[in-house]
Amino acid sequence: MIPLGRAQAEQENPQLLVEERVRVRLRMLFWCLAIALGALQVWAHRNEMNPDGISYIEMAEAAARGAWHALANAYWSPLYPLLLSVSFRLFHPRMYWEFTSVHVVNFGLYLVDLFCFEFFLKELLAARRAESIPEKELRPLAQNTLWSCGCLLFLWSSQFWLSPAMVNPDIIVAGLVYVATALLLRIYRGKKSWLLFASLGLVLGVGYLARTAMFPVSFVFLASGFMLCGMSHGSYSNPLAKSALAMGVFLAISAPLVMGLSKEKGRATFGDSGRIAYAEYVNHAPLTTHWQGEPAGTGIPAHPTRRVFADPAIYEFAQPVAGSYPPWYDPSYWYEGIRPHFSLPGQLWVLFRSANLYLKLLSRSGALYVVFMALILLGRKEGKWDWGGRRIWLAWLPSVAALAMYSLVLVEQRYVSPFALMLLQWICSSARISVSKGEALTRRTVLAAILALSLAVAWPAVRDLREMLINRPYEHWQVAVGLHQIGISPGMHVGTIGSGLPAYWAHLAGLKIIAEIPEKEQASFLAANSVSKQEVLRKFSELGAKAVVTKNDAARSLEGWQQIKQTHYYVWLAPGKSK
Repeated sequence: MIPLGRAQAEQENPQLLVEERVRVRLRMLFWCLAIALGALQVWAHRNEMNPDGISYIEMAEAAARGAWHALANAYWSPLYPLLLSVSFRLFHPRMYWEFTSVHVVNFGLYLVDLFCFEFFLKELLAARRAESIPEKELRPLAQNTLWSCGCLLFLWSSQFWLSPAMVNPDIIVAGLVYVATALLLRIYRGKKSWLLFASLGLVLGVGYLARTAMFPVSFVFLASGFMLCGMSHGSYSNPLAKSALAMGVFLAISAPLVMGLSKEKGRATFGDSGRIAYAEYVNHAPLTTHWQGEPAGTGIPAHPTRRVFADPAIYEFAQPVAGSYPPWYDPSYWYEGIRPHFSLPGQLWVLFRSANLYLKLLSRSGALYVVFMALILLGRKEGKWDWGGRRIWLAWLPSVAALAMYSLVLVEQRYVSPFALMLLQWICSSARISVSKGEALTRRTVLAAILALSLAVAWPAVRDLREMLINRPYEHWQVAVGLHQIGISPGMHVGTIGSGLPAYWAHLAGLKIIAEIPEKEQASFLAANSVSKQEVLRKFSELGAKAVVTKNDAARSLEGWQQIKQTHYYVWLAPGKSK
Protein backbone atom coordinates (compact mmCIF):
# COMPACT_ATOMS: atom_id res chain seq x y z
CA MET A 1 0.00 0.00 0.00
CA ILE A 2 1.44 3.39 -1.02
CA PRO A 3 0.70 6.14 1.54
CA LEU A 4 -1.33 9.05 0.21
CA GLY A 5 0.20 12.52 0.12
CA ARG A 6 -0.60 14.61 3.13
CA ALA A 7 -2.81 17.13 1.34
CA GLN A 8 -4.73 14.42 -0.51
CA ALA A 9 -5.19 12.42 2.68
CA GLU A 10 -6.56 15.45 4.51
CA GLN A 11 -8.96 16.19 1.66
CA GLU A 12 -10.30 12.62 1.65
CA ASN A 13 -10.37 12.32 5.44
CA PRO A 14 -11.08 15.59 7.34
CA GLN A 15 -10.68 13.68 10.59
CA LEU A 16 -6.97 13.39 9.79
CA LEU A 17 -6.66 17.18 9.81
CA VAL A 18 -8.37 17.38 13.21
CA GLU A 19 -6.03 14.71 14.61
CA GLU A 20 -3.04 16.59 13.24
CA ARG A 21 -4.11 19.81 14.95
CA VAL A 22 -4.62 17.95 18.22
CA ARG A 23 -1.18 16.41 17.87
CA VAL A 24 0.41 19.82 17.37
CA ARG A 25 -1.18 21.01 20.62
CA LEU A 26 -0.11 17.83 22.41
CA ARG A 27 3.42 18.28 21.11
CA MET A 28 3.58 21.83 22.44
CA LEU A 29 2.25 20.63 25.80
CA PHE A 30 4.82 17.84 26.08
CA TRP A 31 7.70 20.10 25.08
CA CYS A 32 6.68 22.57 27.76
CA LEU A 33 6.44 19.74 30.30
CA ALA A 34 9.78 18.30 29.21
CA ILE A 35 11.53 21.67 29.49
CA ALA A 36 9.98 22.38 32.90
CA LEU A 37 10.68 18.93 34.35
CA GLY A 38 14.20 18.77 32.91
CA ALA A 39 15.10 22.23 34.15
CA LEU A 40 13.70 21.39 37.59
CA GLN A 41 15.77 18.20 37.76
CA VAL A 42 18.95 19.90 36.63
CA TRP A 43 18.64 22.82 39.04
CA ALA A 44 17.61 20.67 42.02
CA HIS A 45 20.66 18.43 41.48
CA ARG A 46 23.05 21.05 40.09
CA ASN A 47 25.70 20.40 42.76
CA GLU A 48 25.50 16.61 42.61
CA MET A 49 28.22 14.57 40.96
CA ASN A 50 29.33 10.97 40.47
CA PRO A 51 32.80 9.39 40.15
CA ASP A 52 32.46 8.93 36.37
CA GLY A 53 31.51 12.59 36.03
CA ILE A 54 34.71 13.75 37.75
CA SER A 55 36.81 11.75 35.29
CA TYR A 56 34.93 13.17 32.30
CA ILE A 57 35.24 16.71 33.69
CA GLU A 58 38.97 16.39 34.25
CA MET A 59 39.47 14.98 30.75
CA ALA A 60 37.46 17.94 29.44
CA GLU A 61 39.56 20.41 31.41
CA ALA A 62 42.75 18.92 30.01
CA ALA A 63 41.36 19.15 26.47
CA ALA A 64 40.26 22.76 27.09
CA ARG A 65 43.88 23.57 27.99
CA GLY A 66 45.03 22.10 24.67
CA ALA A 67 45.94 18.58 25.82
CA TRP A 68 43.68 16.84 23.31
CA HIS A 69 45.47 13.52 23.83
CA ALA A 70 43.67 13.33 27.21
CA LEU A 71 40.50 12.38 25.29
CA ALA A 72 42.11 9.14 24.03
CA ASN A 73 41.35 6.95 27.02
CA ALA A 74 40.77 3.20 26.82
CA TYR A 75 38.16 3.32 29.58
CA TRP A 76 36.27 6.59 29.04
CA SER A 77 34.91 7.54 25.60
CA PRO A 78 35.92 10.91 24.10
CA LEU A 79 32.71 12.52 22.82
CA TYR A 80 31.19 13.58 26.15
CA PRO A 81 34.35 15.21 27.56
CA LEU A 82 34.85 16.86 24.16
CA LEU A 83 31.44 18.54 24.45
CA LEU A 84 32.19 19.56 28.03
CA SER A 85 35.55 21.01 26.99
CA VAL A 86 33.81 23.17 24.37
CA SER A 87 31.45 24.54 27.04
CA PHE A 88 34.42 25.22 29.35
CA ARG A 89 36.27 27.10 26.63
CA LEU A 90 33.19 29.15 25.76
CA PHE A 91 31.95 30.06 29.22
CA HIS A 92 34.97 29.64 31.56
CA PRO A 93 32.84 28.75 34.61
CA ARG A 94 34.32 29.44 38.04
CA MET A 95 35.03 26.30 40.07
CA TYR A 96 31.97 26.90 42.25
CA TRP A 97 29.73 26.78 39.16
CA GLU A 98 31.56 24.04 37.28
CA PHE A 99 29.23 21.20 38.27
CA THR A 100 26.24 23.42 37.46
CA SER A 101 27.63 24.19 34.01
CA VAL A 102 28.00 20.47 33.32
CA HIS A 103 24.36 19.92 34.28
CA VAL A 104 23.35 22.73 31.94
CA VAL A 105 25.12 20.90 29.10
CA ASN A 106 23.20 17.76 30.09
CA PHE A 107 19.95 19.72 29.95
CA GLY A 108 20.71 20.71 26.35
CA LEU A 109 21.50 17.07 25.49
CA TYR A 110 18.24 16.01 27.14
CA LEU A 111 16.26 18.34 24.86
CA VAL A 112 18.12 16.95 21.85
CA ASP A 113 17.15 13.47 23.09
CA LEU A 114 13.49 14.47 23.11
CA PHE A 115 13.79 15.68 19.52
CA CYS A 116 15.47 12.38 18.54
CA PHE A 117 12.78 10.37 20.32
CA GLU A 118 10.08 12.29 18.45
CA PHE A 119 11.84 11.36 15.20
CA PHE A 120 11.80 7.71 16.25
CA LEU A 121 8.14 7.91 17.29
CA LYS A 122 7.19 9.50 13.99
CA GLU A 123 8.92 6.73 12.03
CA LEU A 124 7.37 4.01 14.19
CA LEU A 125 3.86 5.34 13.68
CA ALA A 126 4.48 5.73 9.96
CA ALA A 127 5.69 2.13 9.76
CA ARG A 128 2.63 0.85 11.57
CA ARG A 129 0.31 2.90 9.33
CA ALA A 130 1.93 1.45 6.23
CA GLU A 131 1.14 -2.12 7.30
CA SER A 132 -2.10 -3.68 6.10
CA ILE A 133 -4.43 -5.21 8.71
CA PRO A 134 -6.13 -8.42 7.51
CA GLU A 135 -8.99 -8.13 10.03
CA LYS A 136 -10.83 -5.00 8.94
CA GLU A 137 -12.82 -4.86 12.17
CA LEU A 138 -9.64 -4.35 14.19
CA ARG A 139 -7.68 -1.14 14.35
CA PRO A 140 -4.62 0.13 16.23
CA LEU A 141 -4.83 2.65 19.02
CA ALA A 142 -5.37 6.19 17.79
CA GLN A 143 -2.25 7.98 16.58
CA ASN A 144 -2.63 10.76 19.14
CA THR A 145 -3.07 8.19 21.91
CA LEU A 146 0.14 6.44 20.90
CA TRP A 147 1.91 9.79 20.59
CA SER A 148 0.77 10.81 24.08
CA CYS A 149 1.78 7.47 25.59
CA GLY A 150 5.16 7.69 23.87
CA CYS A 151 5.89 11.17 25.16
CA LEU A 152 4.75 10.25 28.66
CA LEU A 153 6.97 7.16 28.58
CA PHE A 154 9.90 9.38 27.58
CA LEU A 155 9.19 11.77 30.47
CA TRP A 156 8.78 8.82 32.82
CA SER A 157 12.08 7.24 31.72
CA SER A 158 13.79 10.63 32.16
CA GLN A 159 12.69 10.60 35.79
CA PHE A 160 13.41 6.95 36.63
CA TRP A 161 15.88 5.51 34.10
CA LEU A 162 18.07 8.13 32.44
CA SER A 163 17.87 11.47 34.18
CA PRO A 164 19.43 14.64 32.73
CA ALA A 165 20.90 15.11 36.23
CA MET A 166 23.21 12.11 35.61
CA VAL A 167 26.69 13.21 34.52
CA ASN A 168 27.62 10.55 31.94
CA PRO A 169 27.50 10.06 28.15
CA ASP A 170 24.50 7.73 28.16
CA ILE A 171 22.23 10.70 27.48
CA ILE A 172 24.13 11.16 24.18
CA VAL A 173 23.91 7.45 23.35
CA ALA A 174 20.13 7.48 23.90
CA GLY A 175 19.52 10.15 21.26
CA LEU A 176 21.78 8.42 18.73
CA VAL A 177 20.08 5.06 19.33
CA TYR A 178 16.65 6.63 18.76
CA VAL A 179 17.86 8.06 15.44
CA ALA A 180 19.55 4.81 14.33
CA THR A 181 16.38 2.80 15.01
CA ALA A 182 14.26 5.41 13.23
CA LEU A 183 16.51 5.03 10.17
CA LEU A 184 15.98 1.25 10.26
CA LEU A 185 12.22 1.82 10.38
CA ARG A 186 12.54 4.14 7.40
CA ILE A 187 14.41 1.41 5.49
CA TYR A 188 11.65 -1.00 6.49
CA ARG A 189 9.12 1.35 4.88
CA GLY A 190 10.99 1.13 1.59
CA LYS A 191 13.26 4.18 1.79
CA LYS A 192 16.66 3.01 0.52
CA SER A 193 18.62 6.06 -0.55
CA TRP A 194 22.40 6.20 -0.38
CA LEU A 195 22.13 9.19 1.94
CA LEU A 196 20.00 7.16 4.36
CA PHE A 197 22.64 4.45 4.66
CA ALA A 198 25.45 7.00 4.96
CA SER A 199 23.47 8.66 7.77
CA LEU A 200 23.14 5.31 9.54
CA GLY A 201 26.91 4.81 9.43
CA LEU A 202 27.47 8.37 10.67
CA VAL A 203 25.10 7.99 13.63
CA LEU A 204 26.65 4.66 14.64
CA GLY A 205 30.20 6.01 14.35
CA VAL A 206 29.36 8.94 16.60
CA GLY A 207 27.65 6.49 18.97
CA TYR A 208 30.91 4.58 19.38
CA LEU A 209 32.70 7.82 20.22
CA ALA A 210 30.10 8.34 22.96
CA ARG A 211 30.11 4.83 24.47
CA THR A 212 32.46 1.90 23.80
CA ALA A 213 29.62 -0.62 24.05
CA MET A 214 28.12 0.85 20.89
CA PHE A 215 30.96 -0.63 18.81
CA PRO A 216 29.64 -4.24 18.79
CA VAL A 217 26.00 -3.10 18.78
CA SER A 218 26.69 -1.00 15.66
CA PHE A 219 27.40 -4.14 13.63
CA VAL A 220 23.95 -5.47 14.55
CA PHE A 221 22.42 -2.18 13.34
CA LEU A 222 24.38 -2.42 10.08
CA ALA A 223 23.38 -6.07 9.55
CA SER A 224 19.73 -5.20 10.21
CA GLY A 225 19.85 -2.37 7.68
CA PHE A 226 21.36 -4.70 5.06
CA MET A 227 18.78 -7.42 5.62
CA LEU A 228 15.83 -5.00 5.72
CA CYS A 229 16.88 -3.52 2.41
CA GLY A 230 17.68 -6.85 0.78
CA MET A 231 14.50 -8.63 1.83
CA SER A 232 12.34 -5.84 0.43
CA HIS A 233 14.47 -5.38 -2.67
CA GLY A 234 14.43 -9.03 -3.73
CA SER A 235 18.16 -8.88 -4.48
CA TYR A 236 21.13 -8.31 -2.19
CA SER A 237 23.50 -6.75 -4.73
CA ASN A 238 22.37 -3.13 -4.46
CA PRO A 239 21.69 -3.36 -0.69
CA LEU A 240 25.20 -4.77 -0.30
CA ALA A 241 26.72 -1.68 -1.89
CA LYS A 242 24.64 0.66 0.26
CA SER A 243 25.47 -1.29 3.41
CA ALA A 244 29.14 -1.14 2.43
CA LEU A 245 28.78 2.66 2.31
CA ALA A 246 27.26 2.66 5.80
CA MET A 247 30.05 0.42 7.05
CA GLY A 248 32.66 2.64 5.42
CA VAL A 249 31.31 5.78 7.07
CA PHE A 250 31.15 4.00 10.43
CA LEU A 251 34.74 2.76 10.13
CA ALA A 252 36.00 6.15 8.94
CA ILE A 253 34.72 7.69 12.18
CA SER A 254 35.64 4.87 14.57
CA ALA A 255 38.96 3.67 13.08
CA PRO A 256 41.15 6.60 14.29
CA LEU A 257 40.15 5.97 17.90
CA VAL A 258 40.49 2.18 17.56
CA MET A 259 43.95 2.52 16.03
CA GLY A 260 45.04 5.09 18.61
CA LEU A 261 43.94 2.92 21.54
CA SER A 262 45.46 -0.20 19.99
CA LYS A 263 48.77 1.57 19.49
CA GLU A 264 48.75 2.86 23.07
CA LYS A 265 47.98 -0.58 24.54
CA GLY A 266 50.16 -2.60 22.18
CA ARG A 267 47.26 -4.88 21.28
CA ALA A 268 44.06 -4.71 19.28
CA THR A 269 41.31 -3.03 21.27
CA PHE A 270 38.35 -0.72 20.73
CA GLY A 271 38.21 0.02 24.48
CA ASP A 272 38.87 -1.83 27.72
CA SER A 273 35.76 -1.01 29.75
CA GLY A 274 33.98 -4.21 28.66
CA ARG A 275 36.87 -6.56 29.39
CA ILE A 276 37.48 -4.99 32.80
CA ALA A 277 33.77 -5.15 33.68
CA TYR A 278 33.59 -8.81 32.63
CA ALA A 279 36.56 -9.67 34.84
CA GLU A 280 35.01 -7.78 37.74
CA TYR A 281 31.47 -9.13 37.56
CA VAL A 282 31.99 -12.64 36.13
CA ASN A 283 35.52 -13.48 37.33
CA HIS A 284 35.15 -11.56 40.63
CA ALA A 285 38.16 -9.27 40.27
CA PRO A 286 38.03 -6.32 42.71
CA LEU A 287 35.50 -3.70 41.64
CA THR A 288 36.66 -0.27 40.41
CA THR A 289 40.09 -0.02 42.07
CA HIS A 290 43.14 -1.79 43.53
CA TRP A 291 43.30 -4.99 41.50
CA GLN A 292 46.48 -6.79 42.57
CA GLY A 293 46.07 -9.96 40.51
CA GLU A 294 43.36 -11.62 42.57
CA PRO A 295 41.61 -13.97 42.20
CA ALA A 296 43.92 -16.47 40.54
CA GLY A 297 43.40 -16.73 36.80
CA THR A 298 42.50 -13.08 36.17
CA GLY A 299 46.00 -12.18 34.97
CA ILE A 300 49.11 -10.44 36.21
CA PRO A 301 48.92 -6.65 36.79
CA ALA A 302 51.36 -4.71 34.63
CA HIS A 303 51.34 -1.65 36.92
CA PRO A 304 48.80 -1.85 39.76
CA THR A 305 48.31 0.63 42.55
CA ARG A 306 51.09 0.04 45.07
CA ARG A 307 50.29 -1.49 48.46
CA VAL A 308 52.71 0.20 50.86
CA PHE A 309 51.26 -0.78 54.24
CA ALA A 310 49.82 -4.11 55.35
CA ASP A 311 47.35 -3.55 58.19
CA PRO A 312 45.36 -1.51 57.41
CA ALA A 313 46.15 -1.66 53.71
CA ILE A 314 47.40 1.61 52.23
CA TYR A 315 47.56 1.95 48.44
CA GLU A 316 49.71 4.62 46.76
CA PHE A 317 49.17 5.86 43.19
CA ALA A 318 50.79 9.28 42.83
CA GLN A 319 52.35 8.53 39.44
CA PRO A 320 52.08 8.39 36.47
CA VAL A 321 48.35 9.01 35.96
CA ALA A 322 46.82 12.49 36.28
CA GLY A 323 43.52 13.48 37.89
CA SER A 324 42.33 14.31 41.38
CA TYR A 325 41.85 10.55 41.96
CA PRO A 326 44.20 8.69 39.58
CA PRO A 327 42.76 5.15 40.01
CA TRP A 328 39.52 6.33 38.42
CA TYR A 329 40.95 8.82 35.92
CA ASP A 330 42.19 5.89 33.80
CA PRO A 331 41.25 2.46 35.23
CA SER A 332 42.59 0.75 32.10
CA TYR A 333 46.15 1.73 33.13
CA TRP A 334 45.89 0.20 36.60
CA TYR A 335 44.04 -2.88 35.30
CA GLU A 336 46.45 -3.50 32.41
CA GLY A 337 47.20 -7.21 32.30
CA ILE A 338 43.74 -8.35 33.38
CA ARG A 339 42.55 -11.44 31.52
CA PRO A 340 38.80 -11.98 31.55
CA HIS A 341 37.79 -15.58 30.92
CA PHE A 342 34.56 -17.55 30.69
CA SER A 343 33.33 -19.01 33.95
CA LEU A 344 30.06 -20.94 33.90
CA PRO A 345 29.18 -20.37 37.59
CA GLY A 346 30.13 -16.71 37.35
CA GLN A 347 28.18 -16.23 34.11
CA LEU A 348 25.08 -17.94 35.47
CA TRP A 349 25.18 -15.73 38.56
CA VAL A 350 25.49 -12.60 36.40
CA LEU A 351 22.56 -13.72 34.21
CA PHE A 352 20.44 -14.31 37.32
CA ARG A 353 21.41 -10.89 38.66
CA SER A 354 20.65 -9.28 35.29
CA ALA A 355 17.19 -10.87 35.13
CA ASN A 356 16.48 -9.52 38.61
CA LEU A 357 17.69 -6.05 37.61
CA TYR A 358 15.50 -6.05 34.49
CA LEU A 359 12.49 -6.86 36.68
CA LYS A 360 13.42 -4.02 39.02
CA LEU A 361 13.85 -1.76 36.01
CA LEU A 362 10.25 -2.38 34.96
CA SER A 363 8.91 -2.06 38.49
CA ARG A 364 10.15 1.49 39.09
CA SER A 365 7.17 3.45 40.44
CA GLY A 366 4.73 0.69 39.40
CA ALA A 367 3.46 2.77 36.46
CA LEU A 368 4.62 0.29 33.81
CA TYR A 369 2.63 -2.48 35.50
CA VAL A 370 -0.51 -0.41 34.98
CA VAL A 371 0.42 0.17 31.32
CA PHE A 372 1.06 -3.54 30.74
CA MET A 373 -2.13 -4.60 32.50
CA ALA A 374 -4.12 -2.10 30.43
CA LEU A 375 -2.64 -3.42 27.18
CA ILE A 376 -3.13 -7.05 28.18
CA LEU A 377 -6.73 -6.34 29.14
CA LEU A 378 -7.37 -4.64 25.83
CA GLY A 379 -5.75 -7.42 23.82
CA ARG A 380 -7.53 -10.26 25.61
CA LYS A 381 -10.97 -8.67 25.85
CA GLU A 382 -11.58 -6.86 22.58
CA GLY A 383 -8.64 -7.31 20.25
CA LYS A 384 -5.34 -8.97 19.44
CA TRP A 385 -1.66 -8.25 19.03
CA ASP A 386 -0.18 -7.45 15.65
CA TRP A 387 3.60 -7.32 15.85
CA GLY A 388 4.03 -6.10 12.28
CA GLY A 389 5.28 -7.46 9.00
CA ARG A 390 7.70 -10.35 8.68
CA ARG A 391 10.70 -7.99 8.37
CA ILE A 392 10.01 -5.53 11.17
CA TRP A 393 11.72 -7.72 13.77
CA LEU A 394 14.99 -6.66 12.16
CA ALA A 395 14.37 -3.08 13.27
CA TRP A 396 14.18 -4.28 16.89
CA LEU A 397 17.04 -6.77 16.66
CA PRO A 398 19.71 -4.21 17.74
CA SER A 399 17.71 -3.24 20.83
CA VAL A 400 17.24 -6.87 21.84
CA ALA A 401 20.92 -7.56 21.12
CA ALA A 402 21.96 -4.62 23.32
CA LEU A 403 19.78 -5.81 26.21
CA ALA A 404 21.24 -9.33 25.84
CA MET A 405 24.81 -7.97 25.67
CA TYR A 406 24.44 -5.99 28.88
CA SER A 407 22.83 -8.98 30.63
CA LEU A 408 26.08 -10.92 30.14
CA VAL A 409 28.09 -8.40 32.17
CA LEU A 410 26.29 -5.53 33.87
CA VAL A 411 22.78 -4.12 33.64
CA GLU A 412 22.35 -0.52 34.69
CA GLN A 413 19.21 1.45 33.95
CA ARG A 414 21.15 4.26 32.25
CA TYR A 415 22.74 1.75 29.84
CA VAL A 416 19.57 -0.01 28.73
CA SER A 417 17.08 2.86 28.99
CA PRO A 418 16.78 3.84 25.29
CA PHE A 419 16.55 0.24 24.08
CA ALA A 420 13.91 -0.70 26.65
CA LEU A 421 11.94 2.49 25.98
CA MET A 422 11.74 1.82 22.23
CA LEU A 423 10.61 -1.78 22.79
CA LEU A 424 7.90 -0.57 25.18
CA GLN A 425 6.64 1.86 22.57
CA TRP A 426 6.61 -0.92 19.95
CA ILE A 427 4.48 -3.05 22.31
CA CYS A 428 2.05 -0.18 22.75
CA SER A 429 1.79 0.30 19.00
CA SER A 430 1.07 -3.41 18.42
CA ALA A 431 -2.33 -3.51 20.16
CA ARG A 432 -5.28 -3.95 17.77
CA ILE A 433 -8.74 -3.22 19.17
CA SER A 434 -12.23 -4.12 17.92
CA VAL A 435 -13.87 -1.14 16.24
CA SER A 436 -17.40 -2.18 17.23
CA LYS A 437 -16.87 -3.51 20.75
CA GLY A 438 -13.74 -2.08 22.27
CA GLU A 439 -14.17 1.68 22.15
CA ALA A 440 -15.47 2.20 25.69
CA LEU A 441 -12.97 -0.26 27.16
CA THR A 442 -10.18 1.40 25.19
CA ARG A 443 -11.02 4.82 26.62
CA ARG A 444 -11.00 3.53 30.20
CA THR A 445 -7.80 1.50 29.95
CA VAL A 446 -5.89 4.17 28.03
CA LEU A 447 -6.99 6.78 30.56
CA ALA A 448 -5.77 4.54 33.41
CA ALA A 449 -2.37 4.05 31.71
CA ILE A 450 -1.93 7.77 31.02
CA LEU A 451 -2.98 8.66 34.55
CA ALA A 452 -0.52 6.15 36.06
CA LEU A 453 2.36 7.54 34.01
CA SER A 454 1.38 11.14 34.81
CA LEU A 455 1.23 10.50 38.54
CA ALA A 456 4.55 8.63 38.42
CA VAL A 457 6.18 11.60 36.67
CA ALA A 458 4.64 14.07 39.12
CA TRP A 459 6.05 12.44 42.26
CA PRO A 460 9.79 12.94 41.50
CA ALA A 461 8.97 16.42 40.19
CA VAL A 462 7.52 17.30 43.61
CA ARG A 463 10.60 15.80 45.26
CA ASP A 464 12.90 17.87 43.04
CA LEU A 465 10.89 21.01 43.79
CA ARG A 466 11.29 20.31 47.50
CA GLU A 467 15.05 19.83 47.09
CA MET A 468 15.30 23.10 45.20
CA LEU A 469 13.42 24.99 47.92
CA ILE A 470 15.48 23.42 50.73
CA ASN A 471 18.71 24.39 48.90
CA ARG A 472 20.99 22.11 50.92
CA PRO A 473 24.58 23.24 51.60
CA TYR A 474 27.11 22.35 48.90
CA GLU A 475 29.12 20.10 51.21
CA HIS A 476 32.01 19.21 48.89
CA TRP A 477 32.53 22.88 48.16
CA GLN A 478 32.55 23.62 51.89
CA VAL A 479 35.21 20.95 52.36
CA ALA A 480 37.30 22.42 49.52
CA VAL A 481 37.06 25.93 50.99
CA GLY A 482 37.80 24.62 54.47
CA LEU A 483 40.94 22.85 53.29
CA HIS A 484 42.16 26.03 51.58
CA GLN A 485 41.56 28.00 54.77
CA ILE A 486 43.79 25.69 56.83
CA GLY A 487 46.63 25.93 54.33
CA ILE A 488 46.01 23.04 51.90
CA SER A 489 46.53 24.87 48.61
CA PRO A 490 45.63 23.78 45.06
CA GLY A 491 48.21 21.42 43.59
CA MET A 492 49.06 19.75 46.91
CA HIS A 493 48.90 16.00 47.51
CA VAL A 494 46.57 14.49 50.11
CA GLY A 495 45.50 11.07 51.36
CA THR A 496 42.10 9.65 52.27
CA ILE A 497 40.75 7.10 54.69
CA GLY A 498 37.82 5.66 52.78
CA SER A 499 37.39 5.40 49.02
CA GLY A 500 38.50 8.38 46.95
CA LEU A 501 35.76 7.69 44.38
CA PRO A 502 33.19 10.04 45.98
CA ALA A 503 35.84 12.56 47.12
CA TYR A 504 34.63 15.34 44.81
CA TRP A 505 36.08 17.90 47.20
CA ALA A 506 39.54 16.97 45.91
CA HIS A 507 38.64 18.11 42.40
CA LEU A 508 36.97 21.30 43.64
CA ALA A 509 39.99 22.13 45.82
CA GLY A 510 42.47 21.40 43.01
CA LEU A 511 44.11 18.62 45.05
CA LYS A 512 45.44 15.22 44.07
CA ILE A 513 44.73 12.15 46.19
CA ILE A 514 47.90 10.05 46.10
CA ALA A 515 47.16 7.34 48.67
CA GLU A 516 44.20 5.86 50.52
CA ILE A 517 43.02 3.30 53.00
CA PRO A 518 40.07 1.67 51.15
CA GLU A 519 36.63 1.84 52.68
CA LYS A 520 36.64 -1.83 53.70
CA GLU A 521 39.84 -1.18 55.71
CA GLN A 522 38.49 1.80 57.66
CA ALA A 523 37.30 -0.34 60.56
CA SER A 524 40.78 -1.83 60.92
CA PHE A 525 42.30 1.66 61.18
CA LEU A 526 39.74 2.88 63.72
CA ALA A 527 40.19 -0.26 65.86
CA ALA A 528 43.99 0.08 65.99
CA ASN A 529 45.75 1.50 69.02
CA SER A 530 47.10 5.05 69.03
CA VAL A 531 50.66 3.96 68.23
CA SER A 532 49.53 2.06 65.13
CA LYS A 533 47.37 4.98 64.03
CA GLN A 534 50.28 7.38 64.27
CA GLU A 535 52.42 4.95 62.28
CA VAL A 536 49.77 4.86 59.54
CA LEU A 537 49.54 8.65 59.42
CA ARG A 538 53.35 8.95 59.29
CA LYS A 539 53.27 6.65 56.26
CA PHE A 540 50.88 9.01 54.50
CA SER A 541 53.24 11.88 55.32
CA GLU A 542 56.25 9.94 53.98
CA LEU A 543 54.38 9.37 50.71
CA GLY A 544 54.03 13.15 50.30
CA ALA A 545 50.50 13.71 51.59
CA LYS A 546 50.16 17.13 53.26
CA ALA A 547 46.90 16.07 54.86
CA VAL A 548 44.63 13.06 55.30
CA VAL A 549 40.86 13.49 54.94
CA THR A 550 38.10 11.14 56.02
CA LYS A 551 34.31 11.18 56.18
CA ASN A 552 33.83 9.39 59.45
CA ASP A 553 32.40 10.77 62.67
CA ALA A 554 34.67 8.40 64.60
CA ALA A 555 37.54 10.73 63.67
CA ARG A 556 36.02 13.29 66.08
CA SER A 557 37.48 11.32 69.01
CA LEU A 558 40.94 10.80 67.46
CA GLU A 559 43.80 12.98 68.57
CA GLY A 560 45.09 15.41 65.96
CA TRP A 561 41.95 15.40 63.79
CA GLN A 562 39.79 18.46 63.22
CA GLN A 563 36.39 18.91 61.65
CA ILE A 564 36.26 20.75 58.33
CA LYS A 565 33.76 23.56 58.82
CA GLN A 566 30.29 22.17 59.65
CA THR A 567 30.61 19.13 57.38
CA HIS A 568 30.92 15.41 58.03
CA TYR A 569 34.58 15.49 56.98
CA TYR A 570 37.68 15.56 59.20
CA VAL A 571 41.29 16.31 58.37
CA TRP A 572 44.67 15.40 59.85
CA LEU A 573 47.51 17.74 58.91
CA ALA A 574 51.00 16.40 58.33
CA PRO A 575 53.75 17.79 60.61
CA GLY A 576 54.68 21.28 59.46
CA LYS A 577 51.17 22.00 58.10
CA SER A 578 49.41 22.49 61.43
CA LYS A 579 48.24 26.01 62.15
